[in-house]
Amino acid sequence: MTAKNLLLEIGTEELPASFLSPAMEDMERLAREGFSSHRLGHGGIRTCATPRRLVISVSDLAERSEDRNERIVGPPAKVAFGPDGLPTRAAEGFARNNGIPVSELSIEETERGPYVVARKHLAGRPVREILPDLLPRLVLAIPFAKSMRWGDFDVRFARPIRWICALYGKDVIPFEIAGVRAGAESRGHRFASSGSIPASSDLQSFEKALAEKGVILDAHERRRILCAEAEKAAAQVGGAILPDDELAAVNAGLTEWPRAILGSFDRRFLALPRDVLITSMREHQKYFAVVDGKGELLPHFVAITNTLSKRPDIVRSGHERVLSARLSDAEFFYSEDTKRPLEDLVPRLGGVVFHKGLGTLLAKTRRVETGARRICMDIAPELASIVERAAHLAKADLVSGMVGEFPTLQGVMGREYARVSGEDPRVADAIAEHYLPLRAGGDLPASLAGAVLAIADKMDTICATFALGLQPTGAADPYGLRRLALGVMHILERRDISLSLATLIGEALLQIEPHLPIRPGLADEILQFFLRRFHHDLVSRGRDADIIEAATRSGFGDVPDCLARIHALSEARTSPEFEDLSAAFKRVMNILKGFPGGSVSPELLKEDQERDLFNAFLKTEAAVDPLIEARRYPEAMEGLIGLKAPIDRFFDSVMVMVEDPAVRENRLALLWHVSRLFLRVGDLSAIQPRQ
Repeated sequence: MTAKNLLLEIGTEELPASFLSPAMEDMERLAREGFSSHRLGHGGIRTCATPRRLVISVSDLAERSEDRNERIVGPPAKVAFGPDGLPTRAAEGFARNNGIPVSELSIEETERGPYVVARKHLAGRPVREILPDLLPRLVLAIPFAKSMRWGDFDVRFARPIRWICALYGKDVIPFEIAGVRAGAESRGHRFASSGSIPASSDLQSFEKALAEKGVILDAHERRRILCAEAEKAAAQVGGAILPDDELAAVNAGLTEWPRAILGSFDRRFLALPRDVLITSMREHQKYFAVVDGKGELLPHFVAITNTLSKRPDIVRSGHERVLSARLSDAEFFYSEDTKRPLEDLVPRLGGVVFHKGLGTLLAKTRRVETGARRICMDIAPELASIVERAAHLAKADLVSGMVGEFPTLQGVMGREYARVSGEDPRVADAIAEHYLPLRAGGDLPASLAGAVLAIADKMDTICATFALGLQPTGAADPYGLRRLALGVMHILERRDISLSLATLIGEALLQIEPHLPIRPGLADEILQFFLRRFHHDLVSRGRDADIIEAATRSGFGDVPDCLARIHALSEARTSPEFEDLSAAFKRVMNILKGFPGGSVSPELLKEDQERDLFNAFLKTEAAVDPLIEARRYPEAMEGLIGLKAPIDRFFDSVMVMVEDPAVRENRLALLWHVSRLFLRVGDLSAIQPRQ
């Protein structure tokens, strides 16, 4: 079976930069699913995107789908054929629905008895028959954060479609979307070229043809080019661009032919806080800041444009005017905000609604103050005054002029204004750090005071949102609670803070209760939410799901403790005895179902093997108990593994469920005590045997 390359390009009006990367991932996924469902063999799949086009290239796509033999089970034989052996209407209908004569039906034995079976040979179809239907469905199935309709077409897409190029080998795949017919031609850069471009299903040739018309198709290549151009521009003033991978990716998503222009701004603006300058350049204008060899900001910036201008001075002056206006605004806001101490802004939080069911930001501030103080008294009472002061001021910058103009500076400006107001530097840093981490895997608070305040603030937001009934559902998480929960647990993990999540939840709900009724079971619902995030996070970090399950069944509330037990169980799993031990433990737990526990009477231990197990248990408990108390779980597991042999001998020789109730209860009690010792580390019955 021969194969050819497939090229599909969807040309559009300018797409938002944030749409490109998800669209490429979704196109590849949808293509693989589509080819699989049609039994089409293929080679590598590569997706590309620019602001004006989405491209998918498939190498060695088979010319024909694979043949397939199907076995379809129909009605029971006694229903399909009468006592005389003649087919009934049920058999005739089943045969007709499957497109075969009744004579080709067979009767085969199944788990449910004899049934009628139809066997069909489905011949493969030419790919040219499949693609005209598959490709438009693939295109319209791409999910976007927002989509739109245009004209009179009943079609939704991220932006209006302007051209479609669809080639299998040299042949056009005929289909139409929103009045646009697929063809064999592409288009170059909107401003740097004109007319159409003959396309090729060979991606390398297609990329070369586009590059000649001002389009760099590969996003990584555009990013490399724009960074090199930006560094070259910054070098004109002896500087370098401030490294910013996210900004580079955004600019790569905004351009097809990136070029850099060096601009300048008035040196007086360097008196503004560094973060204000960077944010003013970065957030709205997508400019790179320029720094000297010591990392200090220079009065310059680098703008990325989508084409090389014939009059760069005019373009440069335009960028400079825009940035100067923004920096003048920032200068004004900073001047106005610093005319009063940060403390003076706190009462104004009473005029900002946090949520209609939970009062104002001032009310939230009071709750966080209380929560942070309680946490601090548990783990660092010497920092109580610092943490409480930081909690009092933490949200004050939200009503400042600067944060009103640049919302991403929340916390950052709180730190700056706290410093200007003469607050303790530890208070200022905690104000900025309490928002961390800003994203999954982001920086965590550097100070303990910042960590405590971050935990208190996040716990209040999570618990308040759950109390309002606004918890995440499915993929939707509009309040970012999953990120906040992970942030809390990552802080506890990184700083090895042993705090009970159940206690944190209970204390947060206690502060919320005056505003909202707390429904029964809410605390447990929130704890289960944390548990799901914990499990998902660790699996994504390479931990075994069954090991996580074993550890969390034995207790989850203390994050560092649970992580230590997961580590110990993972290490123990490498022991040759571990799998047999976990199998034996499953047997123990099965026998103990419904048993409430009890004490062991040594005088009722009649068999040598049960006495041996009891003595081994007492010896192991004495050795393991201090290790568990000290959280030396790997050593504790070594001791517990030593119980495998006496447990095996017990099950080999001792009948637990004997008629004598006293002996039976005593043996169950012995197994119960053994199980409790193991359960202090993990529930080994959750461990699955490895293949």
